[in-house]
Amino acid sequence: MLGLCLIMRLTKSLPELPEGFVYRLDLQHHVTPRLLRDQPIHRWFWFPHSFSPQLIDEILRAYPLPPGGCILDPFVGAGTTVLRARELGYGAVGVDWSPLAVFVSRVKLTAVRKDELWDPLRFVLEYTPLRELPPLPARLERAFSRYELAHLLALHRRIDVLPPPVSDFFRLALLRVQGRISRAIPDGGWFRWVAKEDQSQRIAAWFEEQARLQMEDLEFAEQGYEKSAGARILRDDARRLEQIAGRFDLVITSPPYPNRHDYSRIYHAELLALGTGEEEIMELRKGALRSHVEARPPSIPPVGYQMPAILQEILSRFPTKIDSRIRRMLQGYFEDIYLVLRALKGRLRGGALCALVVGNVRYHGIMIPVDEIIIRIGEQAGYRFEGAWVARLRGNSAQQMGRFGREPARESIVFLRTIDDPMLEEDHQNGVE
Repeated sequence: MLGLCLIMRLTKSLPELPEGFVYRLDLQHHVTPRLLRDQPIHRWFWFPHSFSPQLIDEILRAYPLPPGGCILDPFVGAGTTVLRARELGYGAVGVDWSPLAVFVSRVKLTAVRKDELWDPLRFVLEYTPLRELPPLPARLERAFSRYELAHLLALHRRIDVLPPPVSDFFRLALLRVQGRISRAIPDGGWFRWVAKEDQSQRIAAWFEEQARLQMEDLEFAEQGYEKSAGARILRDDARRLEQIAGRFDLVITSPPYPNRHDYSRIYHAELLALGTGEEEIMELRKGALRSHVEARPPSIPPVGYQMPAILQEILSRFPTKIDSRIRRMLQGYFEDIYLVLRALKGRLRGGALCALVVGNVRYHGIMIPVDEIIIRIGEQAGYRFEGAWVARLRGNSAQQMGRFGREPARESIVFLRTIDDPMLEEDHQNGVE
């Protein structure tokens, strides 16, 4: 972590920020999954754009919740927000469109006792590799050797015999092993195929290693089971939020960045392993937030939305030769963010705060200030801008740098507050905070 003096020196030479933004480069690792790897339970599974539980702590330090407060994360991902909220004694609900995210988050939150798992672990490890493989999706046959599949499928069958939540606990451990040996490696917005030797003889040992790591972490979880507040994970579209009830005091979330990353492709093998069919995966892809080009508009009218002038101006500078799907994606992305903010507003108490971790992106050398555009959209949706922390500056690729020069992209936490409360709105107009 950068020291305060070093941060102060660095900020003097950094790009000037919009009004209301401040540099918080001490949080640069908090908006990445780097710190998750050493955190009990959190480390069981994460996504490339996960943030760390330390970010939750920083936000709550700046914006404390009252006792009994409740937190909502409409893009729950690997469950960081909800799990950390529970650890701190707050109620929390997480929502996600991806069955993989919902599965991972639920497993992390389910109360399982370590002493209940030793016999099931021994049972699973007594598996015998399959002699014949059933028909499988082509993606799995390419990602794993037939010998690896013989071990993985045999382990799956033993796990399937166990009752939940024990079966889900070990299924998550097997997913981590599957990712370790797969030849389809996540790489930015896609995956790349790599050559690997057959690793079938290591699968049992790696599975036991991962299962034991998770079991050791349960000792940490069990200490807080009695005092922890309620936490739930639901599958829903963040633009609708039809599955949740009640009111929330704080939103901490990170919507997908408009960077063309399609997690249904990157984690195709994991979705297949969880029993998601090819047709269902295609529907997930089309029904996702429009952060990639294959997502489709939802059947929800964006009543009250107008494209912000800043976005119109940026799109007008796009060269005619740019892929037309990029323009449509960006237009759709910000329309979807408006729908998310409107859906959230119906689930928040008056004066509640939304903390959104977002990243600016660049297409054909043109920077898209996602953070600034979301502020304008928030104003349309009934929020006021409370401030923003710039936690990280990401460099552009060597190819883009050579063509368009160096221009770092901000990764920010944008704070928006609802203004339903008449007293709050009156204070805001009078300049009272």
